[in-house]
Amino acid sequence: MDSVLKINYGKVGLAVFASVIFIFLLIPSLMAIPMSFTDTVFLVFPPEGFTMKWYREFLTEERWVEPTLLSLRLAAVTTLLSLILGTLASLALVRGVLPFKRTINLFVISPMMIPVIIIAFAAYGLYAKLHLIGSFWGVVIAHTILCCPFVILIMNANLYRFDINLEKAARNLGANAMKTFLLITLPLIKPGMFSAGIFCFITSMDELVLTMFLIGTKRTTLPLRIFSQIQFRVDPVVATASTFFVVASIAIVIILASIRLDSKKRYIKEQKDELDRI
Repeated sequence: MDSVLKINYGKVGLAVFASVIFIFLLIPSLMAIPMSFTDTVFLVFPPEGFTMKWYREFLTEERWVEPTLLSLRLAAVTTLLSLILGTLASLALVRGVLPFKRTINLFVISPMMIPVIIIAFAAYGLYAKLHLIGSFWGVVIAHTILCCPFVILIMNANLYRFDINLEKAARNLGANAMKTFLLITLPLIKPGMFSAGIFCFITSMDELVLTMFLIGTKRTTLPLRIFSQIQFRVDPVVATASTFFVVASIAIVIILASIRLDSKKRYIKEQKDELDRI
């Protein structure tokens, strides 16, 4: 009984500690939301007055709209490419018979371990020779290099938990490899792909250093726009743009939690139906 109580106290203490750290990290981000409604021309907390003019400026002025749309396009294309390449790489690493598989796995996830500034320097040198500085697809490729490791790690975990007997059963019933992947494998790993895609989208949207080296002088993304704005004057539009990121991140976390809960419920229901049939 005492040991059980100790374990419970340990869990409660860990939960409290984690909650305090989480709140401590989250408060600065949440403070941007009320400051985005201030009536002053500079950031103050608590905000003075209430106005929506900074949101109108963010949503209507070209200097904010174009960087936001460019960031969204970059993130969308990067996410799609990262999911395709990362999923294929994960399938090869988990299912394939490759020499030096562990070394290859470490190589493909190495962008997560190398500082971004080093990748930016290396990419800038290569892109300068290939005349890709300022190219949309050049930035997409660079973002994809950063995002693919997230997809590979998440998909590796999903594929290792995947029951390969389901694929074998489909092949024994006459389905070819492509049909088995589309009808059996893909639906089962889809939640993992969705989670990986969200991580890729957030990473690409938030990337500053790599984009700063490669985007050129004719374009700018939302993080670059915010960075250049705070160098000279921090106005409430910056808080509005930050609120955009905060709200989008919270919405993504809620979506992920809902997908995980639905997957768990579906798995429990399938297990229950299987037991009923037995």
